[in-house]
Amino acid sequence: MIMVGQPMRAQLLYNALYRSSLAVQSLASDAQGQATVKLSGALVVGGVCDDPRVFAQLAETALQFSTVKGVTALVNGQELTEILSEKG
Repeated sequence: MIMVGQPMRAQLLYNALYRSSLAVQSLASDAQGQATVKLSGALVVGGVCDDPRVFAQLAETALQFSTVKGVTALVNGQELTEILSEKG
C-alpha cells in the first residue's frame, strides 16, 4: 500500500497483488525446505506481464527464511503456476 506522504522511494514499489483479495489458509515447510503456501480468495492479475511478478512476490516472501529452499503456492487448492499458465 502506498501512502500519501511516503518518501519517493517507497512510492516506486509495485505490488502485483494489489487487486487481489487473498487470505493465508496455511503455511508449511518440510525437512527438505520445500514450503507450501495455501491461499484462498480472489486472485486478480493485471496482465501477462504481472504473472511472473505475482509468483515472485509470493515466493520471495517465503524464501526470505534461510530454511526455505523452494516454494509451492496454491490458491483455492490449485497451484499458482497452473493458474497463471492457463491465462495465456
